[in-house]
Amino acid sequence: MNFQTLKTNCPTWKAYIHHDFVNQLSRGTLAADSFRHYLVQDYLYLIHYTRIMALSVYKSQTLAQMRVGQAGINAMLDLEIGMYLDFCRDWGLDINAVESAAESPATIAYSRYLLDAAMSGSLAELYAAIAPCLMGYGEIGQQLKAKGFIKDNPYQPWIDVFASDDFQQITAQNEQQINELLAGATPMQKQRYQQLFDTASRMEINFWQMALDLT
Repeated sequence: MNFQTLKTNCPTWKAYIHHDFVNQLSRGTLAADSFRHYLVQDYLYLIHYTRIMALSVYKSQTLAQMRVGQAGINAMLDLEIGMYLDFCRDWGLDINAVESAAESPATIAYSRYLLDAAMSGSLAELYAAIAPCLMGYGEIGQQLKAKGFIKDNPYQPWIDVFASDDFQQITAQNEQQINELLAGATPMQKQRYQQLFDTASRMEINFWQMALDLT
């Protein structure tokens, strides 16, 4: 089993990466309030995601696995969370207000689901659960880049981040880690990995919809 198998078997994968939030963002027609709501909630989500990466280090069996988890923590703390705070400033959001904002029901449901999977399961189960987030943004970046540059799109800086060569390289490294962890899975394990992946994919759809609905 590998990441491509998880993706192929997931009934909601296309609905996730082609969600109307993504489509509106790529065209530059997304409502500004929806993007601001997304930025705040994704910042809050990423705080929990960093905790999940810390758990990946704890659950690792080898030094190489620990280093992948450490790289994920560093990427969150030193790059992606800071990037989202920069976006928040650019979009007129007060940082103190962002950090003290209430989590939406979609943010709570998704982040706590992943934390529960990370705490209760194996390292392979942890990565199966976070794979839609870990890998999906790279695929979205590729697809939006393929659509071409739209002049004066206010969301182009966000697109550029996930379409960048650096982010695509990180995505490729993550896929290798997932594939190694899922290799040789038993039929029961395969079923569990797919269940975790499918649920997280549905949570990603809910997260996009939350931003559109401002809930």
